[in-house]
Amino acid sequence: MRRTLWIASLCSFLIFLFLGYSYAFWVGEREKQEKAEVPVIRQKNIILPDTRIVYQYFYTSDRVTKEESEEAPEFLQGLDMEQLKSVYNGWQIILFSPETVILRCSIEGLSSETYILGEEEGFVAVFYEDAQKMIRMKERTEIPLSVLGEEDARMLREGIRITGEETLAKALADLSS
Repeated sequence: MRRTLWIASLCSFLIFLFLGYSYAFWVGEREKQEKAEVPVIRQKNIILPDTRIVYQYFYTSDRVTKEESEEAPEFLQGLDMEQLKSVYNGWQIILFSPETVILRCSIEGLSSETYILGEEEGFVAVFYEDAQKMIRMKERTEIPLSVLGEEDARMLREGIRITGEETLAKALADLSS
């Protein structure tokens, strides 16, 4: 009788062990199938209307970094990181998220220089005043006057005085977009 009880207990144990293992295996396989069926959707980061755009200007001569920020202008809204790189050519993208975009530009010169935006051979050009008060060209951009509106082109032909590299960089970025 004792032996029969022992064999019945052993058989019950093995049956419950097999049922427990089978159940655990079935649950694990079911979870694997559920995970495999769920598609992974990666949302592409883009600039939204409430994205904060931060412009950082680093001046190499006096090692000063100035910062400006604004809500995303309309022409940037909807752009992804690659598209933004093509708009802000020459800028570093430090951070890109739907909440904040940080752009950095290294500028050779002092943080308080005065420039004149003008025209040279049909292109937007940047001029500066040297120590002898002579106007000298700093650079000729690749922005043709022909792509600008008439009012902007007229103002550039007359010369637009700009103080500081950050204002200059922003003005050039606005003209190129």
